[in-house]
Amino acid sequence: MREEQNRPRRKSLSRQVMKAIENIILEQHLRPGDPLPTEQQIAGELQVSKSSVREAVKMLEALGVVEIRRGLYTVISENPEQGYLNLILSHFCLNSGSTDDLREFRRIVEEAYALQAIKTATEEDISEIRRALEEFQDRLSAGHACAEDDIRFHNQILYATHNPFLITLGVALNQLFSDSIGVSISRHPDDAAADHQRIFQGIVQRKPEIVSNAIAESARHWSLSLPRGGDCPLP
Repeated sequence: MREEQNRPRRKSLSRQVMKAIENIILEQHLRPGDPLPTEQQIAGELQVSKSSVREAVKMLEALGVVEIRRGLYTVISENPEQGYLNLILSHFCLNSGSTDDLREFRRIVEEAYALQAIKTATEEDISEIRRALEEFQDRLSAGHACAEDDIRFHNQILYATHNPFLITLGVALNQLFSDSIGVSISRHPDDAAADHQRIFQGIVQRKPEIVSNAIAESARHWSLSLPRGGDCPLP
């Protein structure tokens, strides 16, 4: 991959280098927290300049694949969801999405993975979802529920899909909505408890229509906590 050959555009070259670095990660079986080879090592292996490697690494950082430890070295990201969060938030706000758009977006995504969980959830998965629901309800009753309690329930449904792509995207979205979820359950605790119970019952009974209706109602209740007007409805 010599930079002299055909003088490819810089953006195109950076993308080629980025893909090559991804291949290095896969070939070397690097795991979260493992250090990436140095700029000099990668540049030598790929026969490109260190500046091209640096630009490609920055692109991987934006995607959440790696983390740059300032003054130290680059490691494989231990928090890949952050890349999703950055991209989703920036695109949503730049595209001037409305509160209604956001409510519908969350409903569609949540319904998709919950319906998949109906097909794939094992008895162990159901037990974990039930445990998360009971803990959420207990903390609601005690007046101590927070966004993390709500998100734990939804994440357990995600894990029941056994699909790593759905899980990674869904966990990132749930984290993105964390602040508004916290506001919603504090303002409407009874609605939150009822919505979650209906979602769980639909999954247990393997009835998509119950799940779909419950999620639509849950998304409506949640959207009441979102800001109205011209501002981006996300923190």
